[in-house]
Amino acid sequence: MKQKIIIATRGSRLALHQSQIVRNLLLKKFPGIVIDFLEVTTRGDIDQKTPLSDFGNTGVFVKGLEEKLLNGEADLAVHSLKDVPSDMHLELILASFPEREDVRDVLVTKDGVNWRRIKSGSIVGTSSPARKEQMKLLRPDLVFKDIRGNVDTRVEKVLRGDYDATILAAAGLKRLAYKIKDESYFSLDEMIPSPGQGALAIQVHKNNKKALEMVQKINAKFIEKQVKAERAFMAEIGGGCRYPVAAHAESYGEKYVFRAMAFKPDFEKIEKVKISVVEKELLKSAKMEAQNIISKYKLTH
Repeated sequence: MKQKIIIATRGSRLALHQSQIVRNLLLKKFPGIVIDFLEVTTRGDIDQKTPLSDFGNTGVFVKGLEEKLLNGEADLAVHSLKDVPSDMHLELILASFPEREDVRDVLVTKDGVNWRRIKSGSIVGTSSPARKEQMKLLRPDLVFKDIRGNVDTRVEKVLRGDYDATILAAAGLKRLAYKIKDESYFSLDEMIPSPGQGALAIQVHKNNKKALEMVQKINAKFIEKQVKAERAFMAEIGGGCRYPVAAHAESYGEKYVFRAMAFKPDFEKIEKVKISVVEKELLKSAKMEAQNIISKYKLTH
């Protein structure tokens, strides 16, 4: 009998596409196995009205999948890494990071204009405090309103005129085959991405040794180093819970450019950092930059 692996996944078009990426990678390494999907509806999928910031650092798109791992209904779960909070269940492990798409953010409008050209007073929909605060630095004359829904839903809300624009990750748009105009991208200095943006994460129960061994075969070490630094910055700050954060580690051979941002809501100042470090200092430097911000603004967890 062929070995069977069950992947827990959300049922959105993007989530299923990402899980299919992981399925195909595993089948290339282990052509004799059978892989099935277990579609899970999460709290974030059910509640489409509550602003994401009101949920706090609860992993609103993650917990339902984690339950399937904990009770043994699934062998692994595929997440967009930026959705995974820093405080996970102790029995679960982020065991593999097999792919990373374009990490940049994109301004989605009907006519694909650059952020510089969007009309003053335009309504921009975003559920991300970090994106909102960075966009306010660029264009304080815009109006910001919360927006919910998956990628397709948010794009449709812009096309039908509910919003003049929204900000989405290029990774999701590209995976769903949306065409993106060159001028619609934000540079990494203009809009630092969320920690882990564009990366896929495979989560496994620590006692599921076979699944752990399998997903390690499709892990990309250089991506793992990037995202661990980004998530270390987030964990130190306490981001996603009390303070909006962004972080990205960009690799150039053995050197990295690390960009990060943290913002205390009752301050008007956004603290941005940009440093160049060698690979062996990346993780340590990310934590150190977070500690510097914590000390400067007296942040508390």
